[in-house]
Amino acid sequence: MTSIAAEKPGDSGQPQVIHLSDGTKLTFLGVTHGRHHRAPHYENLQTGNWIYTPGDATVAWIEAEHDPKQWPNYELLVSDKENTGCVPTEKRSSSHVKDGVDIQGFVLNAFPRWDKKMILRARLYHEPIAPGQFVVSNAEPGLLASWTPESLPATKSDGDFQVTLSNLMAGVPIPYRRGTQPPGKDAANQCVRIAFGFQQNGQTATNWHPNLVKTSDAAGNVVRSVISDYPEGGVYDYPQRGHTTDFHWDGHFYRPGLWPDASPWKVLMEFTRTSGFNDDETVTLTNLPVRVGTQKIVDEEWTMEPSANFNFTPGKVNGVQLKVLAPLQFPDRLQNGKKFIRILIFADSNPTLQGMRLTLLDATDDQGKAVWSPFPAAWANHFSLDLPYERETKTLNLKLALHKSRFVEFTVKPAKP
Repeated sequence: MTSIAAEKPGDSGQPQVIHLSDGTKLTFLGVTHGRHHRAPHYENLQTGNWIYTPGDATVAWIEAEHDPKQWPNYELLVSDKENTGCVPTEKRSSSHVKDGVDIQGFVLNAFPRWDKKMILRARLYHEPIAPGQFVVSNAEPGLLASWTPESLPATKSDGDFQVTLSNLMAGVPIPYRRGTQPPGKDAANQCVRIAFGFQQNGQTATNWHPNLVKTSDAAGNVVRSVISDYPEGGVYDYPQRGHTTDFHWDGHFYRPGLWPDASPWKVLMEFTRTSGFNDDETVTLTNLPVRVGTQKIVDEEWTMEPSANFNFTPGKVNGVQLKVLAPLQFPDRLQNGKKFIRILIFADSNPTLQGMRLTLLDATDDQGKAVWSPFPAAWANHFSLDLPYERETKTLNLKLALHKSRFVEFTVKPAKP
């Protein structure tokens, strides 16, 4: 059985506390190490939603005291003492203690494992960092493996797809909207600039797009991020009448990165197609009945395994058998009751392990009006499509593509501004 160790709340024996701007009080309970994780001081909580990890992991536990009518929505920021790097992390589980008191567990996939101490801070989403911090001892500061970085520019291939990485720079200010306050120098407000080009069969590819990037280091830290465009000077220019692209783009960025001084990084980049799909890569589903439900039903279906009681529509695409749950329209409590349509799509195997992505190519309602979504399909043991849609509709028609991504990996020593 894997052992579990718990960190004491503070060297002085006094609890470490952070107060968020919405009145929520966060108390650091400790960290656990191993595979089976229970919150320190609450190990016997009958309502405990405990965490089980496939391998050894470190989990930070926080007690949140809050207004019983409000749900605390915050992230932890993990950094080293000198704040040379910062990685945000979201809660993995939440356990109800009583009205207004919950226990949250945060799996730390990245932290300064080589130091004796790490720093945890907190902030509400889209808000400034809250005053205060938790100082946490690392159980066993580890040694770094030796990785040899490549010289840039470097070119890697996946089949007929080639990517040339010309630059990777850590500690760059995150882009911000013109007319707003520029981000401060805190590592929490920094990102990674990445410059690259790509070709297919030796020709510039216009129907491929950079998607995700996984960054890892020699200490075992891993973070996953979305690659986005980085505007010239790091400033987005939004005039009064909408967004303009009438300026020069200056590469791409992603966040978070890792600690640039610790070791070289392995940077695994994923590229996905946007058009040019073959017939066997697409499937069309018509007259899917739209149900009307609640957030509670959506949450329950998200965690359920498919059963015979569900109203499924079958489909097959790119060798994968699909079962599409009847779409559900519901008011999203996190979006002030704005209506969404959620579609859950179950597969007979895990397409993401095969490097496959699901793309919504076309969607219309029962009156032929277009339905669209700015969100890509997410995978959590099933694909999930969320479509913001206020109109009432009885049926949906969907055209989907299930297609293979291309992957390339570089070992790079990050540059600094």
